[in-house]
Amino acid sequence: MKHLFKLIVLAVTIAMLISLFACTAAPSAPDTSKPADSGSTDTDADKPAEKVKIKFLSLSADENRNRIREEYIKVNVVKEFPNLEVEYDLGGGGQDYANKLKAYNASGDMPDVWFSEQNLSTVVIAAGNALDLYPYVKDSEFAKKIKMKELVQPDKDGKLYCVQPGADQYFTPRLWYHKDIFAQYNIEPPKTFDELVSVCETLKSNGIVPMSIVGKDGWTPNLHMVQTMIMAEDPQVAIDLVNNKTDFSNPVVKNALGRIQKLVQIGAFADGVTNIDYGPAIEMFTSNRAAMLAMFTWELGNLESVCPDLDFIPWPSASDKVDPNNVIQYWGAPLSGYLAAANTKYPEIAAKFAMFCAVQDALYYNIEQKAPTMYDTGIVIEGVSPLMQKNLDQFEAAAIKVPSMWAATFNAKMSAEFATENSKLLTGQYSPDDWISVINPVWAENFD
Repeated sequence: MKHLFKLIVLAVTIAMLISLFACTAAPSAPDTSKPADSGSTDTDADKPAEKVKIKFLSLSADENRNRIREEYIKVNVVKEFPNLEVEYDLGGGGQDYANKLKAYNASGDMPDVWFSEQNLSTVVIAAGNALDLYPYVKDSEFAKKIKMKELVQPDKDGKLYCVQPGADQYFTPRLWYHKDIFAQYNIEPPKTFDELVSVCETLKSNGIVPMSIVGKDGWTPNLHMVQTMIMAEDPQVAIDLVNNKTDFSNPVVKNALGRIQKLVQIGAFADGVTNIDYGPAIEMFTSNRAAMLAMFTWELGNLESVCPDLDFIPWPSASDKVDPNNVIQYWGAPLSGYLAAANTKYPEIAAKFAMFCAVQDALYYNIEQKAPTMYDTGIVIEGVSPLMQKNLDQFEAAAIKVPSMWAATFNAKMSAEFATENSKLLTGQYSPDDWISVINPVWAENFD
């Protein structure tokens, strides 16, 4: 028995020795967690990825742009571009933003990416300071998800300078009003311009600002009110202006200017209106100090969140031949969106960041505003408020849709002169004839 035990111990010992020898002699398995040796002891994978820094010029004078930047772009850029450092240059709004972008353009030292409207974009492009984005966009996921393919196709020069989510095409100017204030004074929503004047006079006599507008630099007349008043009498004149088939000496234009002047003279706008910027104009309405607000539908969600009695009126007509529900002026232009600098050090990154920003716009409008975009985010828009649905239904039903002249037609010189003349118009002391005499020569050069 003792002899058998010794044999077992000896066998176990020999097995252990064989196992130890095998482990020592056999080559170790390759470490597949690291790349194969490339001949350098310091491989690219061992190095931290290089940080890239770009500058982004952003509008910062309205709530939508601020929320897109702070809650979407800044939050999501870390996930999309972990090695990108973005310097945010807040440019204000209106003429302040225009002046800042013009200063960059004059110096040639552009931000890598910026947001621009059509009239400013044309100046930068003419100076050769905008990057052709088409090589980066044409085969991208961004291009595949744009429903309106015209937005990702090159211009007549074969280049694409701007990317956008296609939200603007759904925005239209409305005359918003407080139902509670109207009910308090037994006011019916006006359907004609004469009724609008009467409503303003009633509100004014009761110590309420009838209509809040952005008067600084003539913003509201610039972006829509001059055209709104033209379309209220004859939409075809607005269409002809967009297509360069008439000019501002057209009698319908003079009548439109006269209607704005009349609103000024009866006190429809707040005192000191020419100094009222975007934010204060909105606040005047949301605080119930003004009964109405002239503003685009891009503010619908924001207004609805603070004004439970909110409603809108299709712009009152100035002719019995015009049905206000059948006529829509819409925002949106090929060069309104995100552009990149021609001299950026990182053209591919700048192009991708511009597309990324356009996607963040679409996400914001789909999620926060429950508004449609031409870029398909994959988000199903549900729970649309009755007011938003009313707006979309009327928009879709309108047979006459005209792009905003300011966004789609004016060059920079025309925009600047238009703003100057509209600021004068809001004083109530500047005649339509004087306005036309200054604008028409500038308009004659607009399409050159």
